[in-house]
Amino acid sequence: MIKVGDRVCLFENMSKVGTVVDMHAEKSHQWMVGASMAPIFIVSVKLDKDDAVEEYRADRLMRVD
Repeated sequence: MIKVGDRVCLFENMSKVGTVVDMHAEKSHQWMVGASMAPIFIVSVKLDKDDAVEEYRADRLMRVD
């Protein structure tokens, strides 16, 4: 589980490393058979190399130890 203050990187671009500064749930607009999907978590990450804050889905990130 990722939480605020964790160091994370993207699965598809391991050079983008940063620190989680905020998390919030966003309603999913996809529908499954019989119901809508659960909310997805959007994570704001402050990148190390240029201090920019970017938002990613939580399932695209992994913790860096």
